[in-house]
Amino acid sequence: MNNIIKRIVILLGIFIVAVAGYFFWSQRSAGKSNTVYVSMEEPGLPVVYMNMFDRTMNCLHGYTMEMGNAEARTALTVLPADRSLQITAQEYKGEVIGVHYEIRTTDMSRLVERTDVSGYQENDGTLTAVLPIQNLLTKEKEYLLDLMLDTADYGTVHYYTRIIWTDNANIQAMIDLAANFSSKTYNYDLARELTTYLESSETADNSSLAHVSINNSFNQLTWAGLAIQQVGESRINLKELDGIMGEVEIAYEVSRENEKGYTEYYEVTDHFTMKWNAQRIYMMNYNREMNQIFEGWQELYTGKRIIAGIVGDDQISTKKSPDQNTIAFVSNRDLWTYDQHDGDAVRVFSFRSGTDDGIRSSFDRNNCKILSVEDDGSVDFLVYGYMNRGIHEGRSGVVLYHYNHGDNTLEERFFAPVSRSYEALKSDVNQLAYLGDADMFYMMLDHAVYGVDLNSREYVLIAKNLSEGSYAVGAEGQRLAWQDADDIYGASKIQIMNLDTGRKLEIQGEDGGLVRALGYVGNDFVYGLAREGDAWRSNSRIIELPMYAVQIVDDDLNVQKRYEKPGKYVSSVTVDYSRVHLNEAVQIGNQSYYVTGEDTIVCNEDTGTDPMKGIGWFASDIRERLSFIQLNQDVKANRTIKTTAPKKMTHDESGELTLTTEKAAQKMVFYAYGAGHLKGIYQNFAEAVQTAYADMGYVTGEDQTILWNRVNRTNQRNIREVQAAAYSLEQHLDDFDTSQLYDDGVLMLDARGCSLSQVLYFIDQGMPVLAYTDAGQHVVIYGFDAYNISVYDPAGGSYYKMGLNDAAAYFDQLKNDFLCGLKKN
Repeated sequence: MNNIIKRIVILLGIFIVAVAGYFFWSQRSAGKSNTVYVSMEEPGLPVVYMNMFDRTMNCLHGYTMEMGNAEARTALTVLPADRSLQITAQEYKGEVIGVHYEIRTTDMSRLVERTDVSGYQENDGTLTAVLPIQNLLTKEKEYLLDLMLDTADYGTVHYYTRIIWTDNANIQAMIDLAANFSSKTYNYDLARELTTYLESSETADNSSLAHVSINNSFNQLTWAGLAIQQVGESRINLKELDGIMGEVEIAYEVSRENEKGYTEYYEVTDHFTMKWNAQRIYMMNYNREMNQIFEGWQELYTGKRIIAGIVGDDQISTKKSPDQNTIAFVSNRDLWTYDQHDGDAVRVFSFRSGTDDGIRSSFDRNNCKILSVEDDGSVDFLVYGYMNRGIHEGRSGVVLYHYNHGDNTLEERFFAPVSRSYEALKSDVNQLAYLGDADMFYMMLDHAVYGVDLNSREYVLIAKNLSEGSYAVGAEGQRLAWQDADDIYGASKIQIMNLDTGRKLEIQGEDGGLVRALGYVGNDFVYGLAREGDAWRSNSRIIELPMYAVQIVDDDLNVQKRYEKPGKYVSSVTVDYSRVHLNEAVQIGNQSYYVTGEDTIVCNEDTGTDPMKGIGWFASDIRERLSFIQLNQDVKANRTIKTTAPKKMTHDESGELTLTTEKAAQKMVFYAYGAGHLKGIYQNFAEAVQTAYADMGYVTGEDQTILWNRVNRTNQRNIREVQAAAYSLEQHLDDFDTSQLYDDGVLMLDARGCSLSQVLYFIDQGMPVLAYTDAGQHVVIYGFDAYNISVYDPAGGSYYKMGLNDAAAYFDQLKNDFLCGLKKN
């Protein structure tokens, strides 16, 4: 009897322990995702590193297509004194059977060297080689290196970096400073040494860890006290070296164990802009971007929220189905859907891998854009940029996918290879990528708009040679308007197109006059009416086309509003969601105008253009600002969120589209960079400078040459032989009307709108600046120091100085009408 009781007690104890263990396991597992990864081939291309300054750095990802100089700004590699560049490649599944390289000028116009590499070594999946770069390079000049690895399974794979042979001895110190700075932020005591570099400001936003800058507090720099741990090694890239300025980028992953016991993972990038002189290195700018990887845990679905966590505003977007039940959202490049009624979540698309080391599948030169969400949970979306894995691994371009919720399958509709940098492609996609009716897809690409018939896999060129200010796109992408002339001030017609229906209409100027495409308020088009001969000129250049009237029309061209005032012109217009801002002007003389004030046309209807609509944030006591996707209804108490992924990816009906068009001669295009990113693409040089200025950035041309740099400027400079230097610019004044490169190698830049301080950069580069005075004549600024500028007046033959502040105020009153130049080889 006692034995029976003992057995019962033992069995009861085992049962209690089992039940307790089950509930403990349930609680520990409740927040963990049960996602099954979609069947996509694992990444296999080799990854290449440059060996510089006793470091393995400049991590380069391979392309199975030629990219030209599109990816040139990814990294800059400094050659050793003997130019023998050591490289290391992790082969993964891409067995290397040959190594060779080409060196070209950055504008791709001249081949400098083509060499096959012998004597490379392979050991346990790691390849090491020395590139014996010949003595054909000019010191201090950048070139483009195309390193090619011939592989057994992937063919020839290209790796791109700029290279420079330089005597600059400060580069290693900059790299070391960046690496030490980044590592010390984890330790509160060691981080105190970094306070000398901070420029903490009372106006800085210290509410979020998604973005931390040099202006934030010490608390933000040290992760607001979070117990952060780095996962894996840091990847250090030298981005720029321009005179006394250097840029370094460090990418890495971190993790923390949250309050529920789950491990959160974050992708982090530190970006450093530095300047050196004989005494020390100065930290000109520092930015840290931190984005959480959304795991789909149960605990992230709470109340009326899906908590995305610490993530930048530019890394999160959402769209709902017409019945508002299904929500699709992109968080840190991953696309998810959530069915509010059934509580089902689907990780629709992600390049992340359960087996990869993260170096390749987490490469962040790509993103998703949601095009449409159907009531049954199906989604159409784009993946654009670098393809980290799958059948297009190593290619750059655009893929259109359709997720079929009923079959739980992912169908590729087409792939279009694109030899543009990710950030330039991102700029195009953000301007126009729209899925219309009848399976027509429209997208902008490199100054052109294409329409793709998804049934026939054929495309039509809708508009080409679009220049800044000559076209407009509806806020939701469903409307497009473009002028019929290359000259934005000389169009007599505007084509408007409804991308939902494909219907196209035409607008003409009144009485043979001119028209200007200005923008959209919702689906209503805003355009201006002008007369030939009314162009506003200043010192031989057209700066604006004043309009005698502005009209707002609907899809049928019915006038909803006409803005016109007798005796007044509209000199410029800005369309901002539901508001149209106008500058009024009166004419003085034949081609001069005077701005008299501003006015605003307000649309009372909701235009639905807020990019953050459906996204909110709340303040966490532990992790500060956390972003979330807004739900329409509460997540039911005790509901188990079922998380899945597509069970199959199909390519059966997919087609590859090569989108081509003949491009007419374009005006110069300027690329504004700052804080490690392309900030904008402009045809107005001054606008590019203003954009780059805020982030201690720089401006390049399409040939990748830096044309302006805020940091790379000394404290004083004077140009000798002023008249001869000025002549290099003055000889082109008679035929100058816009920024252009002349046959003698002089690049003339219309810098009207830049500040005096900004144009002093060109004097530091050895070229004077032409500045127009109130008499309509130009003077030559040829020198500066901490207090004055040096000026030469060609009309009077005199030389004089002006105080910096007085000169800045004087030229600002005259709209800062400067002409600048650079001598290009």
